[in-house]
Formats: sequence, C-alpha cells, structure tokens
Amino acid sequence: MEKKDIRKLLHRLDLERRQLMRPKFLGLGLTVGEGQPRILGCLLEQGEMSQRELADACMFDVTTLSRTLDKMEKAGLVIRKVNPASRRAHLIALTPEGREKARKVQEYFDWLDQVLWGDIEEKEMESLYRTLEKIEENVKNSKK
Repeated sequence: MEKKDIRKLLHRLDLERRQLMRPKFLGLGLTVGEGQPRILGCLLEQGEMSQRELADACMFDVTTLSRTLDKMEKAGLVIRKVNPASRRAHLIALTPEGREKARKVQEYFDWLDQVLWGDIEEKEMESLYRTLEKIEENVKNSKK
C-alpha cells in the first residue's frame, strides 16, 4: 500500500456515500450540493441558533450558508427570527415543514450509519474512528 491509496480510498468512499444519499435527499426536494440536509440535521439536533453558530456547526462559510438559507427560507424550510441578544443578527429555526423534512433526513442518516457499519465489529469501528481522528488532526495541523 502506498500513502496515496488512503487518499484515493477516502475520495471513493465519499463519492459512493454521496451517490447513495443523493436520490433520497432529492426525493425530499433538497438541494444536495449546498448542504441542505446537514443544515436541517443541525437545526433538528440543536434547535434554533444564530447564523454564525449554524455555520460553525455545519462547517460552512457564513456567506455560503447565507445563500443556502435564502433558498431554504423561500422553500418554507427555515425562518429567520430577530435575535433578542443582537438586533443585527437573526436566529435560524425550522418551520413545521422543515422539521418534518429534518426528521426524514435524520432517518436517512441513521440508515447510512447502519450501511457504513455493516458487519464490522465494534472494536474495528472504534479503531477506525481513532485513526480517522488522527488523520483529521493531521489535516488541521497542516493549516497552521
């Protein structure tokens, strides 16, 4: 095995995951490439939050997130509320339709977790998780 094999495998795995989930999210009317499923999932798990908090939770640039939220607001999935702590900031919250779609997204993510886990033993998954955490740390440290 060469070092590049890990990078290539991670890339293939990401492409396979996207292809697996894409039809499910499109069936909900979500725009996949903009991270709408992740936004819905974050809001469902954590509740309403500021745009900055949501950007951090979803690991998005604030400007990119703003454009996506505009589309999601027009689609009736989220609303922007005045933030009592800051007149210039808004709180982002799910609408009833957004909450319904977010629950379906969560079901899809739960299903994906089962697919990823497959017949792999818990010890193997724990080891993989620790290794992936180290890879993530290496990438973060390379930015310094």
